[in-house]
Amino acid sequence: MSNPNSITANATVYAASLALMAFIGLPLLWMMISSLKPPTELFVSPPAILPESFTLEWYRAIFTATSAPTFFLNSFIVGALTTIVCLVIGVLAAYSVTRFDFPGKNLFLFAALITYMFPAIVLFVPIYMTLAFLGLTDTYLGLVICHSILTFPFAVWMLRSFFAGIPREIDEAAWVDGSSYFSTFVKIILPLSLPGIFSVGIFVFVQSWNEFLFASIIMSAAPMKTIPVGISEFITSFDIRWGEIMAMGTLATVPVVILFMFAQRYVLRGVLSGAVKG
Repeated sequence: MSNPNSITANATVYAASLALMAFIGLPLLWMMISSLKPPTELFVSPPAILPESFTLEWYRAIFTATSAPTFFLNSFIVGALTTIVCLVIGVLAAYSVTRFDFPGKNLFLFAALITYMFPAIVLFVPIYMTLAFLGLTDTYLGLVICHSILTFPFAVWMLRSFFAGIPREIDEAAWVDGSSYFSTFVKIILPLSLPGIFSVGIFVFVQSWNEFLFASIIMSAAPMKTIPVGISEFITSFDIRWGEIMAMGTLATVPVVILFMFAQRYVLRGVLSGAVKG
């Protein structure tokens, strides 16, 4: 016979999960539906969930009358480069702090943690002044550096948990057999930690894809703007172009949702591995 307490607990968990899904999913669903509504139905009262007729007018407008394709290309380039930089540096740093003792190791981890605790706005002025001095404003490299600074502490601490979960005896056995440190890392440790690296890479990419503060200042030239900055241009002193905002928001959200749907198994495995073994 089923335990009444167990049934109640399961029902509570499912109800909380459904409520959380509705809280997150309904605004996204409303945004997607609104992007398909004609202008006359965007602000009808009372609001209708489904429009009487669907239209692709807003999507046609953003692709023909705006620089939306450029915004998407810029965001993808910056996100991909930031992910590569963070993973390469973060993987090497995380492996080093879990396998070797060197002066300043604890200070390095503490500094990475403290840096991640500061709001981005606190770091903005010194980072911007440095980039301006180096002539890296309105460049992919400048924004990639900014996003790498913001995401590296998260990446290194998460990756540290994954590497710490791999027994050190595996490395030592490979070293005894004559394998070098680098060969052991590339051929043995790296394949074992791929789920964790993959999940961290997705989170870094999404953070870069959605970042607005640094992108809005560093990339001020029109051809270099990213998606969040491009969406903000539809809000002016005289008008808010809700149709274009909904269409751009949908196009910016759908690729991320699809990415998580295809990669959710690896993301979940990596996150749980880091959470349990860290």
